Amino acid sequence: MVTIPNTQRLHGSLAIFMGACVWGIFWLPLRHFDESGVHALWAVAAINLAACLIAVPAAMFFGKIERDQIKWLIVMGIGMGAANIFYFAGIIISDVIRVIFLFYLLPIWATLFSRILFKVEIGRKRLIAIGFAILGIWLLLGAGGWPVPENIGDVFGLMSGMFWAMGLTMMRGKSELDAFAVSASALFFAFLLGVLLALLMQTVTPEVQRPAPDLNTLLTVLAPIVAFGVIVLWPTLLAQIWGAKFVAATTAALLTMSEIVVATVSTSILGASDLSLISWIGAALILVAVFIDLFAKPVTNSGSTVISGVQG
Repeated sequence: MVTIPNTQRLHGSLAIFMGACVWGIFWLPLRHFDESGVHALWAVAAINLAACLIAVPAAMFFGKIERDQIKWLIVMGIGMGAANIFYFAGIIISDVIRVIFLFYLLPIWATLFSRILFKVEIGRKRLIAIGFAILGIWLLLGAGGWPVPENIGDVFGLMSGMFWAMGLTMMRGKSELDAFAVSASALFFAFLLGVLLALLMQTVTPEVQRPAPDLNTLLTVLAPIVAFGVIVLWPTLLAQIWGAKFVAATTAALLTMSEIVVATVSTSILGASDLSLISWIGAALILVAVFIDLFAKPVTNSGSTVISGVQG
């Protein structure tokens, strides 16, 4: 077992914490782009493309990519890219806090995927966590009936957590993958998937996803989109991927949850969230489920450990 120096653990923790805090206010510029005419998924695809402008060259110059790692980079890129797209589109379309709490069911999905894909034992504590999560979903999505998402944004919130968990679960034991390469792959596939999903949705649900912006509209927000992708999105994604290599999985997951705090405070101050009391209780139960999962006995399989969908 490799011993990680305290300095590296501290730097890794700070990278995850700061990155997650910044992600907690991503909803604000994304909604601005949406309101400016670059609607929903087009805005998400655009910022991921902008981030690729620096992520791809950085991966080529600074990344260390072995030939046998390419297939894993593609799989991880698709999983994280899909999670990226669904998450950011969700917080544009639906209630920000709703989507974030639905996303943070990812520890539960990771546990289930580990069981299905790798036959990992779930354990009593994780079964209790799953029970709390199901109850939390029921309350968060209205209570008194079936836990049906109110809109496509809620569906995206659930799917984002599923894809993030599946991608990280499948990548267990692949911590040797270079952070520059992983971030570039995730951003590229997020852009590609964003365009494909936008084209589909503008046909199927035109009331939610309008057509691509014209050139004049795009030019009015091009500079802030590029700045957001290059200066904010790529560095924070890279920081969290890099930091997770030096921090225990449980610690990394807890640090990542600082996003919930920042998002809750920012939306409350700006009046961008409209959750009922029963929904807040459901959200609290989801948090309880997450913490039970985080502190459950680590599950192992073939020498690797998966906790909360984060490789440890």
